[in-house]
Amino acid sequence: MVVSGVAPVDGFSEKLEAQDFPVIRLTQLNRKGSNPVEDLRLMLELRRIYVRERPDIVLHFTIKLNVYGSIAARLAGTKSICTVTGLGWLFTDKSLKAALGGLGYKILYRIAFFSSEHVVFLNRDDRAFFLNSGLVKNGNCSIIPGTGVNTDIFHPDFCAERGSNPAVPSFLLIGRMLLDKGIREFVEAAGMVRQHQPTTEFLLLGPIDKENRSALSETVLADWEQKGLVRYLGRSDDVRPFICGTDAVVLPSYREGVPSSLLEAMAMGKPVITTDAPGCRDVVEDGKTGFIAPVKNPRALADCMLRLAGLSRAERERMGRNARAKVLREFDEKVVVGAYLQLVRNALLGRKNISDVC
Repeated sequence: MVVSGVAPVDGFSEKLEAQDFPVIRLTQLNRKGSNPVEDLRLMLELRRIYVRERPDIVLHFTIKLNVYGSIAARLAGTKSICTVTGLGWLFTDKSLKAALGGLGYKILYRIAFFSSEHVVFLNRDDRAFFLNSGLVKNGNCSIIPGTGVNTDIFHPDFCAERGSNPAVPSFLLIGRMLLDKGIREFVEAAGMVRQHQPTTEFLLLGPIDKENRSALSETVLADWEQKGLVRYLGRSDDVRPFICGTDAVVLPSYREGVPSSLLEAMAMGKPVITTDAPGCRDVVEDGKTGFIAPVKNPRALADCMLRLAGLSRAERERMGRNARAKVLREFDEKVVVGAYLQLVRNALLGRKNISDVC
């Protein structure tokens, strides 16, 4: 069996190629653009690739590849499976532009999902949205929780070997520097926490995605740093040392598919704090593996941080052990890969369903 990837040229595809993983370079993908001519070129390029490579099945991820890749696969006579990693701003934004764009994508989604063997969702809220919107058929979709965490790499022993316990109380937010990640609420909560615990550190780790409409400006970030509200750590290909050096990872996001940053922290035995938002609430058990605050509520977020900071070391460690146990049980990459392999087998045999069916 040969497995190949189709992707645009970037740092990740180059790393795969360096490990001798076959990558077919995609030239027509503009992930932020909405030009129909560009999207047509993308679909035609994908069709050419599928006709040439003649795969038994294709797995698509992200909005554009779910839509145009699925249609291209059907035109090429190839079976395909879609994974919806999130709704995207077209479905969550309240503007007229988003409403019009979302209507167009709903039509395309219906065509694409009709062309696919199966549709995977990462959480129950996204699945319910697509079902209620009539974008996917009952019995032709399922939930697989994320892309999985390598629990051998993200392991508490990594921290134990480094001896990297935080010197002062600290909270870390990992993710792209987007307002939708709840960064502004994180900063506001930081000020509230410091009224009670002045030495607490608040850290940001992740790239500045200038192309994203929700991107945090470098000016605002620099202003926060100058005022001493947060410390920006830049970006890193290995987040483990930063996770080790903090008391908890915080993600006050407005909506996620499944938040990898939380799962990676939990796998390393760290408690986490997040919001009662789709995707986020799916991974945290309030009071057992971390704490959950209402969305866009800095005061409640600060209260969660203070609650965690007030726990004894033994209580935090117990919460961290519960967090890792949950990841091992539900989100380990072995569990996720096994579910996808079963789904692929079923699709190739003409079966639609796996265990967690709509």
